Amino acid sequence: MPGHRDARARRLIAAACTGLAIAATVAGCGGNDDAPTLNGFTRTPPARVGAVGLPDVAPGAGGRTLRFRAERGGLLLAYFGYTYCPDICPTTLADVRRALDRLPAAQRRRIAVAMTTVDPGRDTGEVLNGYLSHFLPAWHALRTTDPAALRRAESAFGVRHEIGPKNADGEYDVSHTAVVYAVDDRGVVRVEWPFGTSSDAMATDLRTLLTRQPTPQT
Repeated sequence: MPGHRDARARRLIAAACTGLAIAATVAGCGGNDDAPTLNGFTRTPPARVGAVGLPDVAPGAGGRTLRFRAERGGLLLAYFGYTYCPDICPTTLADVRRALDRLPAAQRRRIAVAMTTVDPGRDTGEVLNGYLSHFLPAWHALRTTDPAALRRAESAFGVRHEIGPKNADGEYDVSHTAVVYAVDDRGVVRVEWPFGTSSDAMATDLRTLLTRQPTPQT
């Protein structure tokens, strides 16, 4: 229903703006004075999220817990959303894919993407993986039905979500923080991109961050 989808979109946009406002109050663009300027936001001190993790239901993962920490010398792009999102989530994932496509293959191989569903009631593992396959060649699909575990992960990042009441058709809105987080191999969030950050800006930041990370030995 168009009206229902529009209302859902407005709530999501409000959540995205809230996330941006929170980031703006705790961080400034560019980070440290002696480091290259980043297009996204950086917190001072940065969020440390490597101690928390969620089950990965992506093909081949077997439900193993994925800690929010990149592989050595790489970056993990973490995002909290849901597959029924009408516009913000698909737009964000498309922007992430375009940003990755702007990088040389050697750098792309050092970056992983993980989406955590905030709507596990509708987002089964099959649904979540099918959704992500439209945007990415490889991914981590994080899903838990334990509300406390999801809250711990959200709290580490400063993420929030709210599931609204069901309507007569059994549908409901979900509002959530719409931010992509780039996490290094120590579990430190290096930069945050609010909804609306361009793929060019993301790609530039990824190049900058990867030059600071030690290249993994082969």
